[in-house]
Amino acid sequence: MKKVILMVAFAAIALTAGAQTLNVQSAAQDLKRGYLNKAKDEIDKACEHEKTKNDAKTWYYAGLIYSQIGGEADKPKSKYKDLDPNWLEKAKAAALRCKELDTEKEYVDGNNQVFSFIGNEYFKQAVNAFEAQDWAGCMSFCDQSIQIFNECGMKKYISESYLLAGKAAINNHDNEQVKKYFKPLVRMKTNENLVYKTLFNIYTAAGDTNEAVKLAQNYTKSCPDDFNANMMMAEAYMIKGNMEKGNEEIQKALEKTKDNPQMHAQLLALAGATMENVKNYEAAEERYKESLKEMPNQFVANFGLGKMLYNRGIDKLEAVNQLPLEDEEGAEKLTNECLTIWRQAIPYFNSAISFIDAMDATGQAQNRSNLFQCLGALKNVYARLEMYDELKVINSRMEALQKAAEQN
Repeated sequence: MKKVILMVAFAAIALTAGAQTLNVQSAAQDLKRGYLNKAKDEIDKACEHEKTKNDAKTWYYAGLIYSQIGGEADKPKSKYKDLDPNWLEKAKAAALRCKELDTEKEYVDGNNQVFSFIGNEYFKQAVNAFEAQDWAGCMSFCDQSIQIFNECGMKKYISESYLLAGKAAINNHDNEQVKKYFKPLVRMKTNENLVYKTLFNIYTAAGDTNEAVKLAQNYTKSCPDDFNANMMMAEAYMIKGNMEKGNEEIQKALEKTKDNPQMHAQLLALAGATMENVKNYEAAEERYKESLKEMPNQFVANFGLGKMLYNRGIDKLEAVNQLPLEDEEGAEKLTNECLTIWRQAIPYFNSAISFIDAMDATGQAQNRSNLFQCLGALKNVYARLEMYDELKVINSRMEALQKAAEQN
């Protein structure tokens, strides 16, 4: 969000002795000259005086003066930087009072400048809170900025506040708050994939497939050129059991990326994950392998295919536990199938690990949990397959990662 600069348009509002008491006139003149300490004292008196406390102009100038005080608070060398620590709340109260009293709409434009300045300050504090990982504080400041930007009709800034608050809610693991901030963005036809994807995951995790489908439909309508919208619509159809429509949406998404080989390969991997989520393992494996054929050196398809094969092996073991104890032949058959599948998963996990190992320090840090998952799966596979030399290497890497995590 660009910083809002407060421009005081004195010429636009003429001062006449008949309309103002001396305090308001003096406050306006001192504000114009930059004497904020005097302007503050005079406008405070005017806000309490019987003749001026119900005059919109009084509160308009109060909002201007306290906003200017706030502007000076950002300047370390200003003699007015500590003039009033509560300038923001006072400026907000003044602007709201001005709007309430300004029945003739005489001060709308100027007062909206004050609102813009105030809203920007709340947003700035929200950003600071977010960077300090004060998620509750960030959401509270965003609520204030949303309120103020609504007062002056600055819709373009409201969406930024909703988005930041939603991100804070995600970090705070509060799904209800996420919905509170992200659902208005959907109504505003945002193009932020994070908004749609986060809400979609919340709805599907809660089993609310109707809301998930509605969300995907909104996404495709609002962002018809975004292939992510088609992928979400595909998953929504598949959740509902309509595999044909789901595949149609995937094909639409793939068509949109056909001229971008890298993106096309990534999308094939995402299509594989979508198929896996609805337990269409054969189609998932096909998509993953198509992706790897186009771009062998990647994480998503290697890890996705390895993880899918590993989980299918787990399913085989769980099936063994459901067999009668006397069915030794069936148990042996399923166990061997599990081990065969796990052998197939090994090269994919190793390729995913190699891809992470080749990243810079930042990339490795961001993928630490993915690396740990790969190593953990390989550890179980190697143990089951009695590949003890390989197992020792994996154990050493996992121990080193654990120690590094504890030190950080």
